[in-house]
Amino acid sequence: MIVHFNKPGRIKVFLKDSNKKNFFKICKEVLVLWATKKEVPMYYFKHLYRKDITNYREYMGSKLVRRIKASTRLHKPEYTSILNNKLNFSLYCEKNSIPTPTLLGHNFETTFFYQNKVSHLRTLDDLIQFYRLIFDTKNLQAIFFRPLALLGGKGCFKLDKKNYSEKLKAEFKNLLQGDYTHTEVIAQHPDINRIYAKSINTLRILTYLNKDGVEVVTSFIRFGAGGSVVDNGSSGGLSVGIVQESGTLKCLSYVDMEFGGGELERHPDTAFLFEGFKIPFFKEACELVKQATEHIPNGFIGWDVAITPTGPTIIEGNENPSLFVMDVLDGGLLKNPKMKNVIAAI
Repeated sequence: MIVHFNKPGRIKVFLKDSNKKNFFKICKEVLVLWATKKEVPMYYFKHLYRKDITNYREYMGSKLVRRIKASTRLHKPEYTSILNNKLNFSLYCEKNSIPTPTLLGHNFETTFFYQNKVSHLRTLDDLIQFYRLIFDTKNLQAIFFRPLALLGGKGCFKLDKKNYSEKLKAEFKNLLQGDYTHTEVIAQHPDINRIYAKSINTLRILTYLNKDGVEVVTSFIRFGAGGSVVDNGSSGGLSVGIVQESGTLKCLSYVDMEFGGGELERHPDTAFLFEGFKIPFFKEACELVKQATEHIPNGFIGWDVAITPTGPTIIEGNENPSLFVMDVLDGGLLKNPKMKNVIAAI
């Protein structure tokens, strides 16, 4: 949540934002946060400086976020090791019948694993022949590649059957110098596709496990934009809050300052109006992550869930669940009763 002011994009967004509070009010609120939270509140300049934010003291500070992330009461390395490695996670879900995209294979740099066979691929022709066989024998239209140590969607790409050789040429070095899972591309629910169809747009559902069981703290949905095949905000996507009781979207999206900041009522690519849209299978998605938490009993997990035509499927779980974005979309997590329970636990 710390703003790095050596990034000129963020500075420009802040300076040009016509919705920012006046200079004296900003100074006053920064000083109040500095005194009450015992830290320099640089996170204030990512969102709290805006005129419509009157409850700025109910947002989380960077120090608290770090405490949550470091809490041994919430996180155990035995469980986070499953979450943090995408191959471990996929295999574990498969073993425990947790719905997740089908794992086709994986690679450790030039060593490729597929159907219990090991292949050493070092040239572009090797890769083209390898994936031609997979596309033909599995009757697939697309394959999705995710780095094992994924962060913010960085490094993900998709191979489409119609142009996979060109994409392999573009990703040749990345693939042979990296470690990736290779999964089938799932079908997205047609109602979600109406908003944006070029990426799988996932729900981020935050769970807290305590002695009484699993509860959902809050949730939001992410959408890709501008032709991107990933929905992460750090890759240019946008995030929209969810009304937890009804599973409907709130009225405004959040866009990271790196990509211009601001709030949107409609998706920039499709002009789809967010407010009131009811997410298909939302209750089922919440129940699914509760069940998954029983298998991976980490105290605090941000689950990424895709909605298919037949129900929810889990893409991944995160021990670091993008609390800043949740804080913004929830209108201040410190007023969320379930978040108060999390904070009390650490």
